[in-house]
Amino acid sequence: MSQSTADFSNNKEKEPSKIAGFITAAYNIVGIAVGLLALCSDTNRTYLIPSTFYPLLGIILVLLGKEEIKFTSTDKSRPFDSIVLGFAITSIFFVTKSLNGYALFQTANLWLPFIVIGAIILTGLYIAVIKPFKGEIKIQAIVILALGLAYAYGCTKEINCAFDNSDPQIYNAKILAHRAHHGKRDLWYLTLSPWGPMKEIKEQEIDGWLYDHTSVGDTVKVNLKQGLLHIPWVIVKKN
Repeated sequence: MSQSTADFSNNKEKEPSKIAGFITAAYNIVGIAVGLLALCSDTNRTYLIPSTFYPLLGIILVLLGKEEIKFTSTDKSRPFDSIVLGFAITSIFFVTKSLNGYALFQTANLWLPFIVIGAIILTGLYIAVIKPFKGEIKIQAIVILALGLAYAYGCTKEINCAFDNSDPQIYNAKILAHRAHHGKRDLWYLTLSPWGPMKEIKEQEIDGWLYDHTSVGDTVKVNLKQGLLHIPWVIVKKN
């Protein structure tokens, strides 16, 4: 074999086995399904539980895959021979849910679990994905790390709120103003009078349904929940 042929063989990605290819395809397909179902479900833990831990499963598969199961593929002719699609879908789900969902009352207790979850995710991504990069860190690595941090933040909020079974403390608040923001992301807000531990007038993000079914001067119920990770959060409901 000539030197040039040998170099080409060494530089070419290792062809995955049929089992590795099946696992990769299954991970992506299931990831898309679980992510979309969970995104459409506000309370169904049947979808929330697997989607919460799905990105972690992807990292474990890469670590155990002995280079046959890849996180990303450098072969542009085989863009789906990696698990990045399933990982990205479920991670983006958490970003979306954390932005559109739960309103935190306080964030003091958020950072410790976020740092712990983030450290676990980033360590796994570094060992499985970033470390094999040679030379300069590629832009791809930076995107992967950013995706991991976004997942860690969304995962922290999801675990704290979606799996919180604490009894809410319920307070009444009066609606002082309405505000809607329409852009890439539609947002709705109510300015509420002081209630319970909230001693000042504050604007609260709500969902579109509550915005459409309330008026200035109405009274709403503010449900203050403890949070599974002791990160207090609120749900505003129609009185």
